[in-house]
Parts: sequence; structure tokens; C-alpha cells
Amino acid sequence: VLPRAVILVDKSRRYPSGYWCHMVSDSSLGELHDFARRLGLRREQFQEHGRLPHYDLRPEVREKALSLGAEAVSSKELFRRGREAFLRERSMGG
Repeated sequence: VLPRAVILVDKSRRYPSGYWCHMVSDSSLGELHDFARRLGLRREQFQEHGRLPHYDLRPEVREKALSLGAEAVSSKELFRRGREAFLRERSMGG
């Protein structure tokens, strides 16, 4: 039995363009894209960074993600769990 997949968001931080947070999956990019669609995000908003593929969220979208079941974690934990999932999926040819 596979563990239940979790969408992770970190705390909103101030950037030159305003407040943003990151959203990743601890299981697969497919799950991340499905959840992003539920939030009303477009695939073009996906940040396909080699180290950690993610979506950037404004604070109001972060709140919606949390209300739909995303888990709030530290930036360090988000990076660790998201990176592990990305590398695991990539090694399996995903």
C-alpha cells in the first residue's frame, strides 16, 4: 500500500514582486498538477526548476490550498520532502 500523497506549502515570504509561497507534492508531479488545477492554477504557472519543481502561490491561494487539505510545513521540510519525491519519481522514469 502506497502512503497517502500530500501537497505541501511553506510560509508566505516577501519577494520583490510581493508575498509568495511554494507548493510541492511529496509523491508525484501528476498529483501536484491535479491539485493546482483544483486551485484554479494553469499549467503555465508551474515552475519547472531542476532542483525542485513547484508552483508559486499568493497568500490567498495558499489559504485555499490549506482548506483543500495541503499541509503547512517549513521551507526546509518542503524542500526536503519535495526533492526526495522528485528524485524518486525521476529515477522510476516518471
